Amino acid sequence: MKLIINYDLTNKLKDINEPYGIRKIVRNSKPEILFYILSSLPFDILIAHESLKTAEVMALFQVLTYFTIEFSDYIDSGDHYKKLAIKDLRNLVSLLRDNYIKTDLELLKKSEVYSKNYQLHLNQEKIIEVLESKYILIPTYDFNGYIKNTSILQEHILGSNDYILSLGSPSKKFKLVYARNFN
Repeated sequence: MKLIINYDLTNKLKDINEPYGIRKIVRNSKPEILFYILSSLPFDILIAHESLKTAEVMALFQVLTYFTIEFSDYIDSGDHYKKLAIKDLRNLVSLLRDNYIKTDLELLKKSEVYSKNYQLHLNQEKIIEVLESKYILIPTYDFNGYIKNTSILQEHILGSNDYILSLGSPSKKFKLVYARNFN
């Protein structure tokens, strides 16, 4: 089984389980916040007459304005990050069922990451890439209807939009340990 999705499963789980707040806004809106600040930074510097302190205050004011807009949108229409995450996870539940992993949205919400690894490797163009591997325990139903945990591996090359889900668990590595002789 290999499923290719365009979002981080752990972030979607956080979007559902965390309350709406600044952490959720920053996690989901980093590019928008950065664009919002950097697009008006030259104008801020010109207005501030090359005073760095005034430009910093204006950038802070813009960030506060962005958060105010986000919170007013939350008051009007609710947590749109949670709504989008529920939609994506419902789609993922059907994809997992197509691959004989029986789960539902309520069980998928209880999933948790239990291991995370990073590896460096070369791609086809001989450029170094960082491969992030997350092992996620997803509660599923077995053939008797009992709930068991299934280990899913999520692989992601940092900087890309593709996340690959497959069955897998971390392999145990043995380390040599030096023992002292106390005789």
